[in-house]
Amino acid sequence: MPNDARRIDQACAPLGVQGGNQEVNIITTRFGLIQAQESELYRIPEGLLGFRSYTQFLHLPDPVVSGLSWLQSATAPDLAFGLVAPPLAVGDYRIEIRPGDRAALELADERSALVYVVLNRGGAGGLTVNLQGPLVFNPVRRLGRQLVLTSSRYPVRYPLEAAAQPATPTLLPGLTPLRATA
Repeated sequence: MPNDARRIDQACAPLGVQGGNQEVNIITTRFGLIQAQESELYRIPEGLLGFRSYTQFLHLPDPVVSGLSWLQSATAPDLAFGLVAPPLAVGDYRIEIRPGDRAALELADERSALVYVVLNRGGAGGLTVNLQGPLVFNPVRRLGRQLVLTSSRYPVRYPLEAAAQPATPTLLPGLTPLRATA
């Protein structure tokens, strides 16, 4: 483990016990220091594509832009993924959670899953979403998984400007500091 990662892991060490739940400090470059309960962290055992070694994340709403949320790594201060619910990007987005994915998420009922798509910077500075690699969360078990859809129906870089939802343009002005993530 590199020294930086070891130092960050120590920074994320528990602060204290509160109601049987440990509090952790999460150091971030985007949001500063975040104090959270250990039970608020999502575990993504297989990591995300390109980021397999990062498996613990905090999911938090953007403080300014409605509809935008962030998946902040609990161990890497500069690793945060911008997320939106699929209806904000494309109205008819449908995925099927395969039995193996459902089992890995310990998901009894597919309807209780939370589904998000990852934002990316497009070529001309516009924003795109990855419709082929959605993130699925079990909010009860605090587990997550990135699916890789085999259908070519959805692109990896779908421009937000092409979205059919009228609410989408209100997302765009506040997202200029977004880093390319996937």
